Amino acid sequence: MGHHHGSHHGRPRDQTGGADPAEQEAYERYLAARQDYEVAKYEYKAAKYALKAARMRGPAGSDGGRSGRERQGRGTLGPVESRDSMDRSMERVKRRQVVLEVVATERIGERFQRLTLGGPGFADFRDNHFTDKYVKILLVDPTLGLEPPYDVQALRKELPRHQRPVRRTYTAHSVDAEAQTLVIDFLLHGDAGVAGPWAARAAVGEKVAFSGPGGKYAPDVAADAHLLVGDESALPAISAALAELTEKAPAAVGKAFIEVGGPEDEWELTAPEGMDVVWLHRGRDYTPAHSELAATVQDLAPDQWPAGRVHAFVHGEKAMVKRLRRHLTEDRGVDRRMLSLSSYWTYGTADA
Repeated sequence: MGHHHGSHHGRPRDQTGGADPAEQEAYERYLAARQDYEVAKYEYKAAKYALKAARMRGPAGSDGGRSGRERQGRGTLGPVESRDSMDRSMERVKRRQVVLEVVATERIGERFQRLTLGGPGFADFRDNHFTDKYVKILLVDPTLGLEPPYDVQALRKELPRHQRPVRRTYTAHSVDAEAQTLVIDFLLHGDAGVAGPWAARAAVGEKVAFSGPGGKYAPDVAADAHLLVGDESALPAISAALAELTEKAPAAVGKAFIEVGGPEDEWELTAPEGMDVVWLHRGRDYTPAHSELAATVQDLAPDQWPAGRVHAFVHGEKAMVKRLRRHLTEDRGVDRRMLSLSSYWTYGTADA
């Protein structure tokens, strides 16, 4: 699972609301295209202004420096320019990928594989202020022998479906700007999924390509209290949030409910003294019937509920998030603007 455990933190997030693989694939194509469009839009504007400036600098009578072919086309490019332009555009797309290498790998208990990524490519990494900062890792069939950065659009056109690159979203556990490293924790599901098995066997020196980071949540230090709720998939994000509160709001109060398989899956967490961290053990594998996460929050007595303006972070299995969304807004009166909600995964689907 995991803003994945890897904010999204350990498991790929499921944003589609459906278990249909075709819908999931279509949604991933949509996200990739939207990301490319946003970048291309700004590149287009920058190029347009640069061209305008160059024409203004051009010598008088030179028609602004435009070539004969461009004058004929009035803004359209001939086949040569078109191909060159596409090549340059694809180079920009590839450059937007951050390429790091595995510098350390460590098994955390039985359920997580921690990868520390670093190397010269860290210069391309643009950190943000979000606690649930997440990256979209590009996973490519290793038998193809390709080196990142990848020409994703070309690979999607040329390769059969089972070999096409896939994106998986993981929340960063931590970023060390001084050491120039990024740590990501991957929740393992045995041989199931794509990212988990890859992370489990990743070797030092292996290259990893991703885009991002993105993010939407950071604990509001001005809130009266904090509520953090999640399963293993949200554990990296909750860990980061508690650590940030310890640093920036050591007097913070509230509750954190974290559901894992058993005691062996608990992490050592850094948290403010006023944050009550509660571990829930459901047994080895997740099933809705064995999950007590939503019910535990719903069953809190009024005198156990944090007082004042509560900032809530609820991430994990889709049905749990949906259940608590209704509970927090309708029963507890939590301001919707103070809610960070995301379904990292959906029970019954293999999206890791």
